[in-house]
Amino acid sequence: MARQQAQLLLNMNSLEPVNFSVQQNNTEAFAVALCHLAELHAEQGLYAVVTDIMKHLKQQFPPYTQHAKLWMLCDLKIQFEKAMNDGKYHLAEPHVTAISALNSTEGLYRKAQLLKALNQTSEASKILQQCEKSKNTEMIIRVMLASAELHWDSSGFASALPLLLQALTLSRQHNLQSLTSETVLHLAFTQLMLGIPEQALALVQDVLESVLAHGSLIDKGRALLLAARCQMALAGSAAQEHRLTALEQAVHTLDEAAVYFSRLDCKERMRDIHYLQARLHHTLGNVSQRNKCAMLFRLLDQELPSSGMTVVNRL
Repeated sequence: MARQQAQLLLNMNSLEPVNFSVQQNNTEAFAVALCHLAELHAEQGLYAVVTDIMKHLKQQFPPYTQHAKLWMLCDLKIQFEKAMNDGKYHLAEPHVTAISALNSTEGLYRKAQLLKALNQTSEASKILQQCEKSKNTEMIIRVMLASAELHWDSSGFASALPLLLQALTLSRQHNLQSLTSETVLHLAFTQLMLGIPEQALALVQDVLESVLAHGSLIDKGRALLLAARCQMALAGSAAQEHRLTALEQAVHTLDEAAVYFSRLDCKERMRDIHYLQARLHHTLGNVSQRNKCAMLFRLLDQELPSSGMTVVNRL
């Protein structure tokens, strides 16, 4: 629906027409609609389309013209997210500086994200406190979620709950469906870590349909990965006759998650997937599959830098 609305905007004659039947396409509304389309395509891993949209924006709004700041910020945010998804934190760092020059709050939030990924939790926490002053509801909720993740890193899973419940209330009050789903997944992960996999899986299933229908590729992959982890936890306590079925279901869910992460070329997440797949195949006695997954895990583990972020302590 968001893509459709953006495309409708681009085809409307109300984008500040110069005169009857002559449409102007160098207005702010035109730039905002195109930037929105670029972000939506980036969420689905369609970076070639994003490049085409950005090329058009640069032609229509050359640097240092009135609305160039819009596409500059949009482009930087997309490049930052791509670098973070790839686990290339050294490439993400210069984007943070550039984003800060255009929007200080957005820059601070992304600096906190980068520091958290680099396992510098105390510095990330200090920066998130500065972001709390934002009057943007979406940013306030994102800061709450990021702060809750910092509690996870220090193994304070129970202390993350008040923040997450506050974020859930706020997102529902403002009808922010995407952030509501993301907050529910954070709550589910917290419950899994607190040893309540039944409730965690129930929460994931509540929002899974919405995430798979409307979410970004990274959100879809994360939701399925969390569902698989819940299934693995439940299989451990299941009766022997149901255990193998539960483990096979977890393998299937991991395979689905891998499809989304591979489309993004998200190597860090694929490393997590291969690790869990190897463990599951080992338990199921699938020796060849176990060896294949273990080899793929080892190759990615050697390629990627160690960041302190593992499948154990992150959603």
